[in-house]
Amino acid sequence: MQATIATRKPVDELTASDLDAFPVWEFAMDEEEVEEQDETWVRPVPTSEVPADGFSLSVAAVLKLANGRVYPGVMFCDTHAGLDIAAVALLTTGGRVLFSKNDSPSEIRRSLKRLGLGRQHVFPLDFCTRVPLARTGILERGTFNSSHA
Repeated sequence: MQATIATRKPVDELTASDLDAFPVWEFAMDEEEVEEQDETWVRPVPTSEVPADGFSLSVAAVLKLANGRVYPGVMFCDTHAGLDIAAVALLTTGGRVLFSKNDSPSEIRRSLKRLGLGRQHVFPLDFCTRVPLARTGILERGTFNSSHA
């Protein structure tokens, strides 16, 4: 699939299929004048690696909960100084479930309730990017925790 103006969409509408076709997305800030687009819209980055100098990227990942369940997901990150992850979203059959580093305890409870799981079943959450980082040439693996998890 080619990246065209038709591949743009709001970031909260990214699907597992979108991330299969294009594993890295960026905000389309320079396209806000396009009718019906705003600052929440993203576009695919035509690359097979996570750029080394990316800002506000959405990167395809595999997310594994503490209980062993595995979900397709997306990591929201910057790569200027390594991989700085601000949030992750699990792409479930019931929709996107977002966890941010700065979630309040009540936001975490709401997200856990959507999953039907307790905190101990979700955190720590392991991740692996679906494409390598340009800086290292390898898939990035690690653990994500909300500050209140």
